[in-house]
Amino acid sequence: MENLNENTIFEQINPLIEQSMTNEQKRETKRLISCALPKPRKKIITLNFNFWFFKMFYITIYLGSEHRSISRRFSINKVFQLFVISFSTFFVFLVILSALTAIFLALYYIKSLLGIDLFQFHLLR
Repeated sequence: MENLNENTIFEQINPLIEQSMTNEQKRETKRLISCALPKPRKKIITLNFNFWFFKMFYITIYLGSEHRSISRRFSINKVFQLFVISFSTFFVFLVILSALTAIFLALYYIKSLLGIDLFQFHLLR
């Protein structure tokens, strides 16, 4: 992989678009490109695996110290956190209730197909 930086990526812009940009727009575009590019970090091991049958899929494994946790800390509003927990709990109970209903209906349908009558004199005959 070639050495990617903001200048090499910016050179691939359509020349007509580049001519219409002001110097501030060019500078800001290069700054945004440099923010989007991954920063080189010291890694212990870097493994890259390509799948020969899927050219667009690959796996990259980096072994080294973690640097992302510092930049990804954010605070969640307590009301929003309570809403997420209650919604998740409701959703889990809904899924469990749906699964139990599906199992009950499947067993009832199998019972009906086999002709098993659980309550002998339930219906008038």
